[in-house]
Amino acid sequence: MRVLVIVNPLAGRGKALRLLPNIKRWFSQSSHDFHYEITNTPEEMRSKIMTASAEGIEVILLSGGDGTVHHALPAIAETGLPLGFLPSGRGNDFARNMGLPVDLKRICSFFSKPSFRQVDLPNINQKTPFVAIAYVGFDSEVNRLANHHQGYWGGTLGYVICVLKALKHFKPFEIKITIDDYHWRGRVMMVSIANAPFYGGGMKIAPQAIMDDGKLDICIVKEIPKLELLWQFPKVFKGTHVTHPNIMMVSGKKIKLSSEEERELFADGEYAGKLPVECTIGHRTIRVLAPAGHDSKEGGNHETH
Repeated sequence: MRVLVIVNPLAGRGKALRLLPNIKRWFSQSSHDFHYEITNTPEEMRSKIMTASAEGIEVILLSGGDGTVHHALPAIAETGLPLGFLPSGRGNDFARNMGLPVDLKRICSFFSKPSFRQVDLPNINQKTPFVAIAYVGFDSEVNRLANHHQGYWGGTLGYVICVLKALKHFKPFEIKITIDDYHWRGRVMMVSIANAPFYGGGMKIAPQAIMDDGKLDICIVKEIPKLELLWQFPKVFKGTHVTHPNIMMVSGKKIKLSSEEERELFADGEYAGKLPVECTIGHRTIRVLAPAGHDSKEGGNHETH
């Protein structure tokens, strides 16, 4: 099997690049044929994926963060090539959602007997694919700060710092939501549209979300006092926030969001446009390297070494 390993040198502030010698060493005894590319832009990465099949490549293996995966999705979907992932970013929620282990060497060992899982690939406005969660409101404000390194550290700690910063200036907003035939309008703190349970460095925003069930789980956090939001925040890491009376959990296949206010949507940790948007699922899937028999609701702690 010919595998193209694509390294994002910016992921994890250079972590992916620092790990490359170890990765090459772990794969050196493999029976498979590994090729390596270091790409400096999302466009260059997608170009390498698009031409990979013509060069005999059978699997794409990304070394980077959640953003690396997100930017690769259009090319992965277009080519139909299976996707593997070596997590070396800040939050590594894609690895968490796929049940990948903490130890990168163990992930590399999966190639001795590779197992691929078919997962849903939702899209935004029929053009931008995402694999985990799209969101608007307070969590998108937090994400914007995190992407500009306002959390100082990566992972969960950095995200918590960005939460505190975003809380200072955030204001609830009016939103109109259509979920299949269900309509709702009201003031909210945030709305998350989930194909997977985890985002934000381990926050289990949609505990029941499964990546291959053909539906999206929507978490609507209605307007609550800021101190109440902060008080409830720790519960999201275990998924117990869903019992709060001002939190609605709904599922569907076609979700429309609109607001009279200008609001940004983020997906998989990356900026994905402004409202209004329509998120749909059921049209595309991709194949992802994963432990055999993994249930995406299990998750775990995935900080790479």
